[in-house]
Amino acid sequence: MTAPRTRLSFQSPLRPTLGFALFAVVLVLWSGIAAAVDAHSVRHGEGRLWRIERSGAPPSHIMGTIHIADPRVRDLPRPILRAFKSSRRAAFELLVGPEERQEITTSKRLPEGRSLAAVLGRETYDKAVKRAERYGLSEEAVERLRPSSLAFLFQITPEEFRRQLDGDLVLDAWLIQYAYDLGMQVVALEHIEEQLSLLADTSLEEEAEMLRQVLVKLEERPNGRGDLIDSYLAGNMSPVYQLVERMAQENEEPGARVFKEQFLDARNRTMVNRMIPLLKQGRAFIAVGALHMPGDQGILHLLEQQGYRVTRVY
Repeated sequence: MTAPRTRLSFQSPLRPTLGFALFAVVLVLWSGIAAAVDAHSVRHGEGRLWRIERSGAPPSHIMGTIHIADPRVRDLPRPILRAFKSSRRAAFELLVGPEERQEITTSKRLPEGRSLAAVLGRETYDKAVKRAERYGLSEEAVERLRPSSLAFLFQITPEEFRRQLDGDLVLDAWLIQYAYDLGMQVVALEHIEEQLSLLADTSLEEEAEMLRQVLVKLEERPNGRGDLIDSYLAGNMSPVYQLVERMAQENEEPGARVFKEQFLDARNRTMVNRMIPLLKQGRAFIAVGALHMPGDQGILHLLEQQGYRVTRVY
């Protein structure tokens, strides 16, 4: 399919760093997704598109996304493309304009007077600088970044980073642009302040530990991100969700329970409350991260509890 060409006044950025709870995401990406499968089934753990229906309004659709620019994820299957084009309004996690982009940029920088080398220690700092070279970042650029910003950067491959640097849009931003091209009403389900607030209570020392663990995991399992993309394209988020769920229950890793309760469950409730008015109008297309879909606290089951019928389309 042909990608839309008109540029947006709003674009989704690389997802803002989200505090020490991001440590749980790091573990998901590199802990061996296939090994996470167990006997219990995950509610709505399979699929990429669902039809949402309730009497009194035309059907709407919800799609699970992945926040990368890999062209494979933008090659929308026909059922998804058909549902998208037939919609009149679209909702996404976040819309970001110039002021919000500046807030994100500021949030990624170290406070004045702090040295990254001092925060990380020489060994971790040298490893971070060496890995950042693969992304074309100089030591001077690295020195100005918070440890959490580097931890997030290293979760994507250098190839993915270059794609985004060259102007390729991550899937969510690509869909936003396409929605504008089709003349849809486009709205956000969250505000930038809400996402950035998840970082507020995280100390630089905690962020430094997060970055150390990322560097260790990258050495142990360099293709962890590829496993996640494969699971997404296969429409199977059950293994990933099972791993997050188990880590939260056992709470052996710092931030695991916080990640599920705050980054997933609480945000799911907020987004559902904000998408209800769109669903009441009908013919809405809602696209949010795929990990928000599965489970008893996932968006799809929360909608079922509100009286909506949820049917997997693809």
